Amino acid sequence: MTRPTPRLTIGLLLVALLTVTAGCAAALGDDPDPERIADEMEDRHEQIEDIQGERVLTVETPNSTQRTVMAVAERPPEQSRQEVLETNSEWQSDGDVTVNDGETMFMYDASENTVTEYNVSYDAESTAFANEELIANALNESDVSYEGSDTVADRDVHVIELTDTDTNRTTTVWVDKEFWYPLKYETAMERGDQQLSTTMVFEEVAFNEGLDDGTFEFEPPADATVEQYEPPETRTVDSLAAVDDETPYDVSAPELPDRFEFHEGRLTDAGDSRSAYLSYTAADERVGFSVTNNTARELSGETVEIGDTEGVISEYGDMRSVTWDCDAVRYSLSGELDRETLVDSAASVSC
Repeated sequence: MTRPTPRLTIGLLLVALLTVTAGCAAALGDDPDPERIADEMEDRHEQIEDIQGERVLTVETPNSTQRTVMAVAERPPEQSRQEVLETNSEWQSDGDVTVNDGETMFMYDASENTVTEYNVSYDAESTAFANEELIANALNESDVSYEGSDTVADRDVHVIELTDTDTNRTTTVWVDKEFWYPLKYETAMERGDQQLSTTMVFEEVAFNEGLDDGTFEFEPPADATVEQYEPPETRTVDSLAAVDDETPYDVSAPELPDRFEFHEGRLTDAGDSRSAYLSYTAADERVGFSVTNNTARELSGETVEIGDTEGVISEYGDMRSVTWDCDAVRYSLSGELDRETLVDSAASVSC
């Protein structure tokens, strides 16, 4: 089994944030005030001591349908447990388990019989469901409409729809009326001429019924291989020349609009993988440019021409990212730039 990449994880977190923020619009009418929504969401979630249930995630593309059934338990914000009961996903296997006890996260890969342990830490403020400013910004960037009431997992829910015209994405959320927690969401978006959709739904769910501390303990199988995750070494440098000197490949800067200036570079050494990240800033804008010799992950998404080669482009609201390979090196450029500027800047990179 191959684990999802950080980019995929970040994408899922963005979806989760939108579903939670959307839910708070329900009881406030068709023209919700973002600040009231933020306040109400925070108040409601303070009532949640624990959550447990069975959740189904379905991802549909023109060529495949991937379905995963998972038993979940959560004691917000620190502790959680997820166990895959059934799946045909390429990312997971039946019997996979992820447990976070608040100090250590255990990821058990059933197909490989391996356990990876990660050290984790929490800040009470940063791990809150979301702060008011973040919620308000997310809602202000989407058209929010109240679509009425329904039931999910035998619980009463509000139905809210978010429409993001910039990305051709529609997200519909079914939010628990008592706790304002998302019990179901559906997203649909167009990528080129393809239609993609994701559905998450709790088929069973219960709040505040009490979870035993043993729920968040994990004992690896006796014959499993246990590994401690060691984060790659990362350090900061203050010039493009330093980045170029200390990488096994040539690094040239993208041609960005004149308002951008070099901010800093970061070098990451993960054994055979050597990566560089350069950031450029202009007032409150930031553009990131990454280069790595790790090209193992297959690129997927909307194809775009970048000079004499091809890459893929993705969009999340005003944020766009373009990724391409050249001479066994992978490049990625991202920021709040319009599509034409982003692609032209990417094409200016020598490779």
